[in-house]
Amino acid sequence: MANEQTKIKLHDLINEIGPLIDEGIKNFEHDANTWWDNLPYDDKLKAFYSITKRIYQGEVVESHSFRGVLYDTFNFDFDAYMIGMASGYMDIHNALFDARENKNKTLDK
Repeated sequence: MANEQTKIKLHDLINEIGPLIDEGIKNFEHDANTWWDNLPYDDKLKAFYSITKRIYQGEVVESHSFRGVLYDTFNFDFDAYMIGMASGYMDIHNALFDARENKNKTLDK
């Protein structure tokens, strides 16, 4: 019975926290887009280079997990996990992982 009560409490907590997380992500997205829109062109190129270079290193060279790229390659803290999900990076990571897996399966035949 206590286990069922714990599940109900957890469910209620998630329902309370979910909208707060969504609002935080929307605010972060707005701030990030405003920051990007105000960057000079050369700074945008530097940001693009720095990010794609690290994604290449973590994904292609080192074949890290999603968290491995965030924490080891970018040296981010745990807060980057939600940002990586909200930005679509987790989908990029999963697509690259799936492509590697499919390539390996094809080579094994």
